[in-house]
Amino acid sequence: MKVLVFGATGEVGGRIARLAVDAGREVVGVSRGRNKRTMVDLSGVRMLTGSKREEDFIRDVCVPEKPDAVIDSVPSLADVEMYHKYFKDVKNILFCSSTGTYAPLLRMPADETHPWRDKTPVNFYPQCVRDAKIIDLWQSDGFPGTVLRPTNIIGEHRVPLELWGSRDIEFFKKLKAGEPIAISNECRNVLLQSGYNWDLASAFIKALDHPDAIRGEIYNISCKRSITLERYLETAVEFLNSKSEISEVPTEKLAELYPTVEWKNRLEFLLLHMCLDISKAERTFGYAPAKTAEEGLVAALEWCESAGLLYTLNA
Repeated sequence: MKVLVFGATGEVGGRIARLAVDAGREVVGVSRGRNKRTMVDLSGVRMLTGSKREEDFIRDVCVPEKPDAVIDSVPSLADVEMYHKYFKDVKNILFCSSTGTYAPLLRMPADETHPWRDKTPVNFYPQCVRDAKIIDLWQSDGFPGTVLRPTNIIGEHRVPLELWGSRDIEFFKKLKAGEPIAISNECRNVLLQSGYNWDLASAFIKALDHPDAIRGEIYNISCKRSITLERYLETAVEFLNSKSEISEVPTEKLAELYPTVEWKNRLEFLLLHMCLDISKAERTFGYAPAKTAEEGLVAALEWCESAGLLYTLNA
């Protein structure tokens, strides 16, 4: 099987390319050539340099590769339309999406039948529109698209989510330094479900082994179970051996305590429960996450530490 991987030098795309080579696939990676950080070993991946947004590059460079499958780890609606024009005769086209399309959850754990097409105040609506296009094209003319929806991605080469609602390394620097830190008094019992980046990559590779079963389908990809934000914070504190005094304050007070933090679109999503059912992916193509949410967080913090990101606080 020849697999064309768009975004092959990125955090997720690189891991997909690496595991595809390890699984014996012929892998052609596509990148604009701008990512200078080496995240994974891409030996065995033959690279093409160009933009997937340029039609002549897709038509004249990518299509002649005659891939059996196409994977895009950071797709847009325009990419879906481009692939529909040029790749609709391949066996499979796999797209990476997000479980943020379901927000807010109406039931827990949420499986793939949970409502997601309509816009809500907090869901990732542009991704809903893109995913709807993929599924509708499958139903209308057999476009071989599949949507994999990861939860909060965690692992090496990515600053992990913190309890301010983003990926602000200053939060973990303060924990490491033992400085006092404040969090929202609403967050401790909120459920969070993370997914380890290597586990996410493995889902794409396993899905390719079941080409007929996955077309036109959506799959939640995550660790097995959710944990509370309180447990998530405890895991970070334990790993960092933090002596920080952690206080709980009204959510609206955080902006006063940390005026340099950009709070827009942070806490309103963090304070939503994230609890997903991944059994469809387990049944259909044998998805088997190797790490728990806690283990994924530790892996991410180990990387932050080894990369020297935890040792200097802003003045």
